[in-house]
Amino acid sequence: MTTLRAWIDASRPKTLVAAVAPIALGGAVVFAHGGQSLLRGETIFVLLSCLGFALCVQVACNFANDLGDSLRGADGKQRIGPRRAVSSGDISPVSMRRGIWIACVLALVLGAPVALLSPWLLLAGFLAIACALAYTLGPFPLAYRGLGDVFVVGCFGIQATVLTSWAVSQGTTVTMPWAAAFLAGVGLGLLADNILVANNARDYETDLAVGKRTTVVRFGRGFARFLHGFNSVVGLGCLAAVFGWAPFILLPLAFWQHVSFRRAAQPADFLPFLGRAAGLMLLAAILCVTATCLGWVPAGTLWPR
Repeated sequence: MTTLRAWIDASRPKTLVAAVAPIALGGAVVFAHGGQSLLRGETIFVLLSCLGFALCVQVACNFANDLGDSLRGADGKQRIGPRRAVSSGDISPVSMRRGIWIACVLALVLGAPVALLSPWLLLAGFLAIACALAYTLGPFPLAYRGLGDVFVVGCFGIQATVLTSWAVSQGTTVTMPWAAAFLAGVGLGLLADNILVANNARDYETDLAVGKRTTVVRFGRGFARFLHGFNSVVGLGCLAAVFGWAPFILLPLAFWQHVSFRRAAQPADFLPFLGRAAGLMLLAAILCVTATCLGWVPAGTLWPR
């Protein structure tokens, strides 16, 4: 019988920060751009609906990734990393498909209050679910075509942040801060992409063997090292352009992580960097939200008051 622990591990709890952070930042963007009066029950309800939807979509994506990689042979015995549920036999393919559908249905149920605000938000919700499933499943799996990084930045960065800001600003007198939300989404998406970069750098050999054409497979681990540094610096820079100087506090930590990442050579060496990338992303989100709520810096400038 499939254990609860197997399902929890298959959901990949460390990656769930990629669903939580953009929701928090989406709300913070609106709050920072004239929405201080929106901190009330209705707004919190909208944010919770967005959060529930995002978490379920992230879990569905992780389940689909587990199933898709198993079906395509990417999770063989030579793979180094956390135990995969389907390939190890902990969860059957049939049960995993059922789990994917349950996660998708829960996402639609929890996101229904937001979908009712605008038909465009409803359409965006279906698109997010479709992209999550298409990451490793279907006739054109994004991860196998070198589009995984674009998917992460676009869906778990830009889309989640911008749509959260839009949902919060719906039915209010606050003008939707499109530019700020987009820039914040880019910054957060780049930091989230470092989770994928570390994962793909670790799986370079096994992905190459099964034809999984990630950007690391296409361009090598040298490119992964460059992309890791680019994502860290530019990601924090984009967040600083929206939320002020606070994200720059993390530059020493980002530099230390990148130096360590450049020294990694063997697959096992890249294992710690998935958690470290998620940690940096979470800390950045916390700093941005805290700085905005406490008024440490005015939004849209790099300088304190």
